[in-house]
Amino acid sequence: MKQNNHQGSFLSMLFIFLLFFFTRSYYSLFSWFILGILLLLAFLKEENRLFAWLMISFFGGSLLLFYADKFIEAYELKPYYRVIINQLLYIIPILSMCYVIKKFGKKISFFFKMPESVGRKNSLYFIGVLISFGFILFIFTNEIEMDMKLFLSLILFAIIHATIQEVVWRGIWLTQLTVITNQTTSVLFTSIGFALNTTIFGFSIAVFLMYCCMGFIFGLLTIKYKSIFPSVITHTLVLILLFLNGLLQLPI
Repeated sequence: MKQNNHQGSFLSMLFIFLLFFFTRSYYSLFSWFILGILLLLAFLKEENRLFAWLMISFFGGSLLLFYADKFIEAYELKPYYRVIINQLLYIIPILSMCYVIKKFGKKISFFFKMPESVGRKNSLYFIGVLISFGFILFIFTNEIEMDMKLFLSLILFAIIHATIQEVVWRGIWLTQLTVITNQTTSVLFTSIGFALNTTIFGFSIAVFLMYCCMGFIFGLLTIKYKSIFPSVITHTLVLILLFLNGLLQLPI
């Protein structure tokens, strides 16, 4: 897991450039870079070749997600259901990447397991404290009026969104970047990638930096406990906090 190489560092930076071009709709530059990756495949070592194919499968799956979302848009669904379905469609790029990893005979993730360094009893205590914290926020937040149905809808969205994002960024990408670089670099680049992908609709620099910091914390939690579960729980609670304070909104 501590391996580092020049090809890996180059591919890591290339991934961030591709993500920037893709999320900011610079499709011409994005296409040229993808073509360059295809030409490079024959010259890469196996683990780097896997990472290159992962980039291609991730963006290919993201395009399928986009067209599937446009197809669903034709149906007159309630906005909240549309948002939930959009989140669930992220399973498409996840399955696409998992297929590529399995074809190479490699491990999908180092972090799809229960946390290490934390006993079951301590884990339950930790989860209980976080849940209690969430309800305290709900009770004492006065920014918006919210009934129980709205609050439960918010929790459902937060759990789905946080779980899918952590599977993608701290589950799969953090593992694969660690293989071709090192843990420090992988946490840094997954944090930047997470922020770029989350601010796809053009948030401010301040919001982008906030998501970078959040991604960095989630990455450190994942590395420390060798599991994505602490970051999933933390990510969920952060989303609930942001919604309760009116910093984010759901179409409910």
